[in-house]
Amino acid sequence: MHMIHTKKFRHGSISVALTVIVIAAVILLNAIFTALSEKYLWYIDMTPEPRFTLSEEAKALLGEMDESQQVEIILCDEKYAWEMDTVQMEILKTALDIEKAFENVKVTYTDIYTNPSSVKEYKELTGKNITQQSVIITCGTAVRVYNLEDFFVLDENGYVSGYDGEQVFVSSLLSVTQAFSPMACLTNNHGEVWDENFAKLLEQIGFEVKTVDLSKEELPAACRLLVIFDPTRDFLEKDGISDVSEIDKLEKYLNDNNSMMVFFDKDTPYLQNIEQFLAEWGIEIARTDDNDTPVIRDLDFSLSINGYTNKGVYEEAGTGADITKHMREEGVRKTVAFPNTTALRFSSLYQETLFEGYRCATYTSNAVRRSAYNVFTSSPTAVAMSKGSEVSEASADHPFTYMMLSCQSVVNDDTHTISHSFVLACASSDFAANAALDSRYGNASVLSYACNTMGSLVVPVSLDCKYYASMEIAAITAKTATTLTVLFVTIPTAAVFIAGIYVMIRRKHA
Repeated sequence: MHMIHTKKFRHGSISVALTVIVIAAVILLNAIFTALSEKYLWYIDMTPEPRFTLSEEAKALLGEMDESQQVEIILCDEKYAWEMDTVQMEILKTALDIEKAFENVKVTYTDIYTNPSSVKEYKELTGKNITQQSVIITCGTAVRVYNLEDFFVLDENGYVSGYDGEQVFVSSLLSVTQAFSPMACLTNNHGEVWDENFAKLLEQIGFEVKTVDLSKEELPAACRLLVIFDPTRDFLEKDGISDVSEIDKLEKYLNDNNSMMVFFDKDTPYLQNIEQFLAEWGIEIARTDDNDTPVIRDLDFSLSINGYTNKGVYEEAGTGADITKHMREEGVRKTVAFPNTTALRFSSLYQETLFEGYRCATYTSNAVRRSAYNVFTSSPTAVAMSKGSEVSEASADHPFTYMMLSCQSVVNDDTHTISHSFVLACASSDFAANAALDSRYGNASVLSYACNTMGSLVVPVSLDCKYYASMEIAAITAKTATTLTVLFVTIPTAAVFIAGIYVMIRRKHA
């Protein structure tokens, strides 16, 4: 009993008690901080890109979302499963950042392994395969389903090279919260073949996508964009053989203030009906006298050694330049690729006019005015090749045209209003191939902004992919990391040592 009351024992007991209290406090603070960091997303993104931070561009676009619409982002597995996987964690972080910034967005989790019926309605509605790595975005009756691979881009060897999750999330959130979801229809009865990423891009920028056989079907009333992709057979006209005119359907559709995209290439055969129809809209394929389709070669302005994957020159003025206005205002303009491209030209039915800085061609009849404009052209060094021989060459005043926009304006005498319809023609079907839609190029952005210019979409979405250029912490070298480690170890130790000396001196003189 005497030992318990000694000064030495009391001091020892207090030291032990303080040690226990400090350790308990550290554990408690660590638990509290961990919980708060998960709840309020207290993370420091030290990657050079930065990869894990929702960009200001994404926030600005989402600021145009209708916040009265409640959106649910459903991750098809338990939260810990998304946190444990490094790849899935990137998707989770973006979703949580959006939830934190916008009150109408809620992130939820469902384990489809134990409860597969929880996503049954979405599977039936979209027809898409849903796995434990799927993300479902829903608002009212609007649903978008994305799988893991949709959030990433691959390099030429098939390896993951970047994270494109912001583009996927932002475009889908804007599309599901729109009061009206526009439809894009792709014709499918003329030998058309397109890459899957092209259809996926149309979905990402806000369209409901379906195919249509114009020889048997009418275009849906909700269709705002019609796509004719690299046809190899002509469109039907009433000619004694066919009692259906697909051309009449196209004319009626465009007269209802809608938009159309047409893609050709160097292998497109002569298609009399559809080409005559486009000529009435001011657009012609620059064929040779024997109707051959030339290919454009540009050794000085190409992405390939052989000169057949050409870089497009941005048109700087006119209505065609409106499509690329935002892209041209960026500090560094993205390269826009036109692989295996032929050329377009203004229709001979139109009157070509040179304005200050650009050319256009016009046609006017009664209250209807049609005008055609260049969007992208070749460099002055390009040449047109046909059957292995050079048949024409570009110049500074007359480059070859790779992409053209035609606009129809109709004046209503009763309401004194003007309505518009558009046709966008591209001389390269590979412009929309999987490789060209990689966000290293500006092709996807061009298509997105084109849809906005033509009035098909309310908001264009074109966010840069975050490439895995470096997995290192930004600005932290090995030497700096070593220095920081030494500081983190020595400073607490020194602080405890100094505090111990102070306490010992105080006790000695007490």
